[in-house]
Amino acid sequence: MRNKLALILFILLPIAMAASVYTLDDLIEHGIEHSLNIQKELLSAESSKSALTSALWNFAPEASISAGINKDFDPPVSRSSLSSHAGIDISKTISLNDPSYFNYRSALLDDQSAQLRLQKNKSEYAYKVFQAFLSVLSNTKRMEALSENLEIQNRVWEQSKTLFRLGKITPFEVKQNEIAVMNSEISIVQLENTIENARAELFSLIQMKDEGYPLQELDIDINKDVPAFDSSEMIQLRLLEQELKKHDLNLTQNNLSYLPRLNLGYGFSRKVSGADFDFDQYNTVHNAYLSLSYPLLSFFTNRESASRQKIAKQLTELNLEDTIQQSQSDYENKSRVLEYLLRLESLYAERLEQASAQIEIAQERYRLGLIELLELDKTRTSYIDARLEYENNRYEILKTQESLNFQMSKPILGKW
Repeated sequence: MRNKLALILFILLPIAMAASVYTLDDLIEHGIEHSLNIQKELLSAESSKSALTSALWNFAPEASISAGINKDFDPPVSRSSLSSHAGIDISKTISLNDPSYFNYRSALLDDQSAQLRLQKNKSEYAYKVFQAFLSVLSNTKRMEALSENLEIQNRVWEQSKTLFRLGKITPFEVKQNEIAVMNSEISIVQLENTIENARAELFSLIQMKDEGYPLQELDIDINKDVPAFDSSEMIQLRLLEQELKKHDLNLTQNNLSYLPRLNLGYGFSRKVSGADFDFDQYNTVHNAYLSLSYPLLSFFTNRESASRQKIAKQLTELNLEDTIQQSQSDYENKSRVLEYLLRLESLYAERLEQASAQIEIAQERYRLGLIELLELDKTRTSYIDARLEYENNRYEILKTQESLNFQMSKPILGKW
């Protein structure tokens, strides 16, 4: 029995440990599932898909069946007072400016745009959660460093008071160390408030109760490839291109309105009838027709409609060009920032390595009695500052990398 219990605990331990840590993947998936904006986009996409299906059905011919009876209360002597009929009618009209065709093309563009907006909305949401997650993570790391630094500052202060009693330092130096402790405590209180607000923003964004578990560290690959600038893959620009296609479609339909209205139709009708439900009379009709007409006064309304469509298209083209220029400028600025951060990374890494080596030297010198604890603690403080700047810079690298991925409509962290 004891062995079975141990086996169960061994199996459940990883699950319990995983449940006590918040991962970015779980938070994003939970948020996407419960996001009201994404739910609205999903419904919009379903509506667009339904509209496309309806547009396809509009190509089908019109078909109807009919049946009826007629009672004549004052019939001639030679005719029955009760007659009946039943029939089926099928017809289809094709025109030069067929609304069914243009409705289908418009519904197809709307469906494609709805899918792009849904994809864009999910990507934007994942990026917002990533930013909020990274803010909590980086500030938590900073809190760890500040807490460790406060311990050192307290030791320095206590040691300075001892040195003052021995007459080795002045009251001014003691006061300076006390102020340093106070400044560290103030920084920690301010950072605690920052972390609390950042966590509240994160869990409000994903609509989940914060149980206070820590956040899982993110993998940072500073050598990750940066996507090249490619406007054809950017969802924002693809949506503008969809608008242009719709303007072109509307202009084509409007231009066809200048031409005479040419309609080609075919109809089939089959009816049976008779007195007293005999259904002994049959009637079958096939008809085809071609009509040509031109509304004289529609030229002016069509002209104004075409003018508005052209203006709308020009505005979209200008918006597209402006968005491309702005996106390229933003991309170049972010790329320069990333290059700068990568150069800093090597310098911070070298500085951290040297600070670590200095601690080892200082610890050995302190063991040999060559330096005081005060000097050793100052060396530790320098190491903490170097480690904090190194880690913060790596977080900034990750943030800038994903900012470029988001701008180029690439998956955030390769997933969303």
